[in-house]
Amino acid sequence: MAVTLVSTKLHTPPVRSELVSRPRLLALLDQGLHRKLTLVSAPAGFGKTTLLGEWTHRLAAGSQPRTRVAWISLDEGDNDPARFAAYLAAALRPEDGPGPAGGDAPEPAGAWLQESHVGRLVNEVAAQPQDVVLVLDDYHLITTEAIHAAVAFLLEHLPPNLRLVLATRADPPLPLARLRARDHLAELRQEDLRFTAQEAAAFLNQVVGLDLSAADVAALEARTDGWIAGLQMAALSLQGHSPQSAARSEFVRSLTGSHRFILDYLVEEVLEQQHPALQEFLLHTSILERLCGPLCDALLEALPGRPPSQQVLERLESANLFIVPLDDERRWYRYHRLFADLLRKRLGQESSELLPALHRRASAWHEEQGLMPQAIEHALAGRDFERAAALLEENAEATLMRSELATFLGWVVRLPDGWARRRPKLSFYHAWALLMSGRSLDVVEKRMQELARVADTAEDGGVMAGRLAALRAYLMLFRVDMRRATELCRLALERLPESDRFLRAVVTWILSLADLARGEAEDGSRALEGVAWQGHEAGNPLIAVAALCHQARLQTRQGHLHRAREILERALRWATDPQGQWLPIASEALIGLGDLEREWNQLEAAADHLAESIDLARQWSELSAFDAYFPLARTRLAQGDLEGARQALDTARQLARRSRMTALDDLMADLQDAYFCTVTGDAAGSERWAERRGLLPGASPPSYPALVDEEYIVAHLLKYEQMVLARLFLLRERPAAALDLLEPLLAQARQLGRVDLSIEIQILRALAWRQEGDETQALDALAEALSLAEPGGWQRIFLDEGQALTGLLHRATSRGVAPAYVAGLLAALGEPEAARGEAGPWPSPATPLLEPLSERELEVLRLLAAGLSNPEIAERLVVAVSTVRSHCKSIYGKLGVHRRWDAVQRARALGLIETAGT
Repeated sequence: MAVTLVSTKLHTPPVRSELVSRPRLLALLDQGLHRKLTLVSAPAGFGKTTLLGEWTHRLAAGSQPRTRVAWISLDEGDNDPARFAAYLAAALRPEDGPGPAGGDAPEPAGAWLQESHVGRLVNEVAAQPQDVVLVLDDYHLITTEAIHAAVAFLLEHLPPNLRLVLATRADPPLPLARLRARDHLAELRQEDLRFTAQEAAAFLNQVVGLDLSAADVAALEARTDGWIAGLQMAALSLQGHSPQSAARSEFVRSLTGSHRFILDYLVEEVLEQQHPALQEFLLHTSILERLCGPLCDALLEALPGRPPSQQVLERLESANLFIVPLDDERRWYRYHRLFADLLRKRLGQESSELLPALHRRASAWHEEQGLMPQAIEHALAGRDFERAAALLEENAEATLMRSELATFLGWVVRLPDGWARRRPKLSFYHAWALLMSGRSLDVVEKRMQELARVADTAEDGGVMAGRLAALRAYLMLFRVDMRRATELCRLALERLPESDRFLRAVVTWILSLADLARGEAEDGSRALEGVAWQGHEAGNPLIAVAALCHQARLQTRQGHLHRAREILERALRWATDPQGQWLPIASEALIGLGDLEREWNQLEAAADHLAESIDLARQWSELSAFDAYFPLARTRLAQGDLEGARQALDTARQLARRSRMTALDDLMADLQDAYFCTVTGDAAGSERWAERRGLLPGASPPSYPALVDEEYIVAHLLKYEQMVLARLFLLRERPAAALDLLEPLLAQARQLGRVDLSIEIQILRALAWRQEGDETQALDALAEALSLAEPGGWQRIFLDEGQALTGLLHRATSRGVAPAYVAGLLAALGEPEAARGEAGPWPSPATPLLEPLSERELEVLRLLAAGLSNPEIAERLVVAVSTVRSHCKSIYGKLGVHRRWDAVQRARALGLIETAGT
């Protein structure tokens, strides 16, 4: 669902007619256009927004071609990543421009907040014909680390036609020192923004018309230290004093103390000189972040003789009484932030008993206008917790469907202890949000126990029991206890009313997954299709997209990669809100799409989509991104980025360790790490994993974590573990042991209809038979793998085996096995056309390397061949691990390979190291 945008936050502030032009600062801002970032940093009241408003208007009006200004007025609510990203997308997209770059690809809601979406954002802005200046006003209100990290990364990759301007009260946590050292930073600070004596005189005498003496101007400028807000309020106060110069001079001399005390004094002076009715208006409306006439009327209620609030707002603006218009129509306004803070302080000191009623009226008005986030905020601020809880309960599902999980949890936290539990439905959605955000399982279990007690006593306990059963079934997915999940789903369907389309769709989705887990592929697939359409028609993209992604996964397992892509593209369309932005559930589809692109050897696109999926998933919880790190690691490995691959795996392992929902993620992280060890030639690391899992002869039987169903592991995970074990046996040149594992696995894969597994198993069998010296058996196995893979265009499943498979591919093409398909694979492996039919994958051992290996590199190579890991090599040679990595990188470059296994095989073919067993 769409994030509601307040359009006035995207408007450049209008230029005031009563303005002291500051050409020296405008020139500094112009110079900043030659740098990536302009930082305008100073305390409140130094005219940052006013200055930038004048500059951007002048910039847009005078540029040829015109420069487009993108402006966002930030507030505390923009710390929600989805909301911040929605405003950013709206600001950077031209009003008359197309949608997101890439035609059919929508711009993700919040995905750009991490590194992956920067490329898309940079490309979209770079394609615009105009220069773009993006102003983020009041950036000090942003405290979310993910947003700071994204801005830092954007600065590092800024397109030539985009410049960033930050207005802030405090320096942001960005790499300012590095930007400064590279001359990429322009800075305007307090000493730059303070009024000079000349500017103070122009403001006080020409703009305000006070006709102060030069001495009084100098004294006032000195006492306020050029602080513009202080000068402005002093001027307002002086307008109500005696026009006699002696009285004004006495007032100026009486100003002492820090800015805070001066400001308190001046606000009181300003307020006291206003008509009591106007003072009341200012104080009562100060609780509002944004003001308009109808809202203020509702807040103050109709009083005899009180003028319409719109007239009052226009009068305040003309009097320059710290009110800022937010649109050109002069409909929406806001108070100067510092002025509003102090108005609220005084209201709290003098009339705190009015606050609940004022907030209640503000909440009611916003609710009538359909502005639910503001309605909830005012209910909470007015401590009307009953109303706040009711609004939260009413809007919980919609808020979560908008992906504003952080906002929802933040609202619930502000309720007093126990208030959320008073409303079982709200308590239920809170438990669901806690589960989705990856909170402690103990917390979720406690909440479910409370809900169970409610279900036992409430009149509608049957409905709550159904909800609770659905929630527990969802939890069982984490524990892969599909039998228990099925039982809970049946109970939920019995108890939930037909009108509860959301939860019934969730339950049906879980049941379809249970069918698939039991091997009932046809029933599961049919159920998934029904769930997808049911969720889509009910406006429930969370379930609809999840069901489609499972369908795509099923198609991939059956070898239908192109059909899987069609389904995933439909999932992305369904995960797009009316504003053309992806919802976080799109992360599931992006994982599948990225993995397909990886398989098709479209590595850049794969890396981008997988990283985008991680960014979107993080809007729910870090754990939601877990599944994306494994295809990302394989993509990085295929790109030759060993460190990037290792980093992805390490991140997944850290997420698994932090999660208390299930132990399956720990087993999966271990399995993927073992696979990584085998394909990079780290036999010792893979053997340690196999020993822990009880897979090696003589090893202790494996122990299964308490939070994982042992039956599921045996039925689903064991086959993947045995395939990695077969790779280990091949690495140790034990082909007979590998074949003993692979033969029954092939039969199982065929029985399950798992084309993906059949392809990989046949490739491994081909390699094993080649090690055995049986070329006929090897080519037979490879021929079946090629036959199964060609319709779907599988590539990486062959290419990831590296040079070990090249010779067999040459043999296959010489026999006429899928010649065009094999030619493409050989080309992707870097094999020249003339190489077809050669006896093996390597050049003749007599062919010298262009650059010989050093003695140290040969020593490292021998240890690599012995199966030692990088840390073990470092310990053996008494060097740092980073030094070993540097040697490996040099070895790979000289041998023309990307992996440890290939380096060892090539070195043996060249006679650089001994062949195993000799």
